[in-house]
Amino acid sequence: MRLRDEDRATYTAALDDVIGSTEIQRRLARSGVKASQLRVLGLAEGPRVASTAEREYRSYLALRQRARGEASLMPSLSGPGRQQVYGAGLLPVLAVLTPVLAISAAALFLPLGYGLRLADSAPAVAGNLVQAGWISLGIGALAAVVGVLGLYRTASRHRGGAPKDRRDHGLTAELDAARAAWLRQLHEGIRSLLLQHLDQFPSPDAGGNGPGGNGPGGVGAGDDEAAVHSPRFTSPRYTGPDFGSPEASGPDIPTLRG
Repeated sequence: MRLRDEDRATYTAALDDVIGSTEIQRRLARSGVKASQLRVLGLAEGPRVASTAEREYRSYLALRQRARGEASLMPSLSGPGRQQVYGAGLLPVLAVLTPVLAISAAALFLPLGYGLRLADSAPAVAGNLVQAGWISLGIGALAAVVGVLGLYRTASRHRGGAPKDRRDHGLTAELDAARAAWLRQLHEGIRSLLLQHLDQFPSPDAGGNGPGGNGPGGVGAGDDEAAVHSPRFTSPRYTGPDFGSPEASGPDIPTLRG
């Protein structure tokens, strides 16, 4: 399901809120995944996540269209397709073209008719041209007045429509409640997507392999075994050697001569 362009910013804001939540930040710290990776994933899976809140989103759109006075025709949420297109209508086109064509005809017929009349050539044709010119001028003026009145009426009707500040209070409260329900379901869908992705990255200390564990990388039986085989050093005990001078000799021992 595709969101409207004006609602995609709301989805991005909801994605950032979920990523910044305490639960997701704690999981990010354990898994070592970057927040930017989750944001790219959430934006790429936007249509799938939005489908989890499709019912709430459709209700919210219907109420928003009522509040804005839009047509009740819902656009296609699954992508571009056959949609109803409203034309400008025949009356507005005639209101614009009739004065222009009539005044143009008057600007052509009147000078030509009066020119023939002054030249005293073909008086019958000159009279018809002058008459057609004045009729065209009258039709153009009348069409211009009708067009101005229609434009004023249209502007007054739009000005008298219910603006945002004058909307019914009950409809406004219902619209706010529908938007809150959609955002709540959207947050839940984004949270489920991110947690499912983070489950693929176990925390580094899982299974007791982290610091402080009793596994191969922790401090446990391996340290005890290393302690048994580690050499033990004691401070050496030195005794001072007996040094004497080179000339020194031992004690005189009397010798017996025979």
